[in-house]
Amino acid sequence: MSLRHLTTAEIHALELQGCACACWDDVRVEDPFITYAYRDVTFSGDIELYPAEGTFMHGAFTCNAGIYGAAIADCRVGRGVHISKVHDYIAGCDIADGTVIRNVSRIDCPKESCHGAGSVVDVLSETGGREVPIYYGLTAQEAWIIAMCRHDMDLVGNLKSDIKEKTAAFRRDRNIIGPLAVIADTLLISGVDVMAGAEVDGASRLVNGTVGEGAFVGTDVIATDFILARGATADTAARLDHVFVGEGSRIANGFSAHHSLIFSNCILENGEAAALFAGPYTVSMHKSTLLIGGMTSMFNAGSGANQSNHLYKTGPCHHGIFERGVKLASGAYVMWPARIGAFSMVMGRHKSHPDTSALPFSYVVENAGATQVIPAVALGNIGIARDADKWPRRDRRPDRPADIITFQLFNPYIAQCIEDGIALLDSLIASQPDADTLTGSGYTIKRSHAERALTLYRMALRHYMLGTMLQRIADGLTLASDNGIGSGRWADVAGMTVPASLVAGGLPDAQAWDNVYRDLEWEWVASRLAAEPDIDLTHPDANAIATLLDEWQHTDSMFTDMLRRDAEKEFAVNNPAAAAGFGLLDPDTAATDFRNVRGTLDTNPVNNLITARTTRAKSLAAAVALRLNLH
Repeated sequence: MSLRHLTTAEIHALELQGCACACWDDVRVEDPFITYAYRDVTFSGDIELYPAEGTFMHGAFTCNAGIYGAAIADCRVGRGVHISKVHDYIAGCDIADGTVIRNVSRIDCPKESCHGAGSVVDVLSETGGREVPIYYGLTAQEAWIIAMCRHDMDLVGNLKSDIKEKTAAFRRDRNIIGPLAVIADTLLISGVDVMAGAEVDGASRLVNGTVGEGAFVGTDVIATDFILARGATADTAARLDHVFVGEGSRIANGFSAHHSLIFSNCILENGEAAALFAGPYTVSMHKSTLLIGGMTSMFNAGSGANQSNHLYKTGPCHHGIFERGVKLASGAYVMWPARIGAFSMVMGRHKSHPDTSALPFSYVVENAGATQVIPAVALGNIGIARDADKWPRRDRRPDRPADIITFQLFNPYIAQCIEDGIALLDSLIASQPDADTLTGSGYTIKRSHAERALTLYRMALRHYMLGTMLQRIADGLTLASDNGIGSGRWADVAGMTVPASLVAGGLPDAQAWDNVYRDLEWEWVASRLAAEPDIDLTHPDANAIATLLDEWQHTDSMFTDMLRRDAEKEFAVNNPAAAAGFGLLDPDTAATDFRNVRGTLDTNPVNNLITARTTRAKSLAAAVALRLNLH
């Protein structure tokens, strides 16, 4: 229906209800116009009012649509909106249908704003050089390419130009408050879009930003130059300054972040981040933890973990990489620059700028003030297996997620790291034949540890490749491969493992990626298996495949046993590392106390993980045997 001006009778009724306007001709309404739904309202500027129909629940209270106790300037107020207890004013807002705004101080858009879009985040290097402009819809992969591909400034420039065009669409002198949004008990919102279904409850100060669809901003949050993606949360005194928060991520409990990019499914509480590139599933929960100038994904920081990006020479220009799956033990410290290999545990203090990227699944420990690496030892770590199992189940992103995440524990990138590790360890052993302790890039390795790691790495690599081949056989897929782009080097692009050559050429969107990943993975695996003397992918022989299946089952059983033994340590009553602190009244009750509290491995959910692994292996073996008529 079309808008119309108020009638004289309607104006009189509004004025009797405490409403005022310097020029009632600037107020236009859509029928049915319900005069009693407006009380103690001061209107100013161009006003559009749509029907104040309906009631709804806000907490324990039933609210009527309408405006009660507010000053409204230059606003469009949609159908079924409730506004009440505005202590200062609301100005320059397009308020969509079904929105609730109550007990707020001020909401305005005092000047032309991009609502956080185009804000430049000086990520990794606080002195600049890897800056990323943010916008509503930014993906982890876009940001990674802009930050890390500075060798190809044409590529970076094209992406920045695209973002500049997208930013222009957000430039306006009005806030958008989307359908069914809720804003309550909040002091200041200035130049901020609040998208459909979002909620702002108790925030202190939001300036130049976007609160995305279904996102939540809670008590005492202060945020400036920010973007909260769909389903993101900032709560309980979080502090954000030049920050992007990705889908399903939660920033809370006084966590402070500036010039940081935080992508999907992260949880950051109590601590601090500066110039952080937090890929998916970055977790930090402790007050004394600082994450500065680092890149992470599938990461966990213990209490007191921190890094240094400032060597007091040319400023805070240094950065470092924690590859996917890294964990920092309590009190762990790393001086940047450094690079820690995937799925490694860092313990102690490390000042020698180690690069262990070719040594995944390692313990990086401090020994007499120096960095020592125990490579491959974490291949049998039950904690890593548990993490890989839970990440997909803890995916909090909405439908059609923006970021692409490779959940598989083993994939071509990790296998490539293992390949590099085998080559590195072979080289270190050969080049230092008389040394009991081998020297690498900023670290040492005991010869015995290197030799054991070679055995484990080779087992893990072949197990992954044979498993991939056997799964294709079970699924009835061809083993032929044309050595396409998947056979080359791969990169981990903010949680997405992908052929490096695809990065410059343009990554597919998240929905298309699942359809092509498996073939690209097979290209990598097939190119390596083709060099194995006992494997013929062109003319596969059933008997040869049966032999490989037996080998794979044997290796899989070995790794499963390693995981089980590692898990059993957590339930060993006679293990002081697990059972200290039980049986305080009587040492003879320690075992009973322990079992009643901790249970046994058989009753713990982690046993389901181990059992499921065994079941999957048997199912794969049966499917392969059926395909090859081996029964």
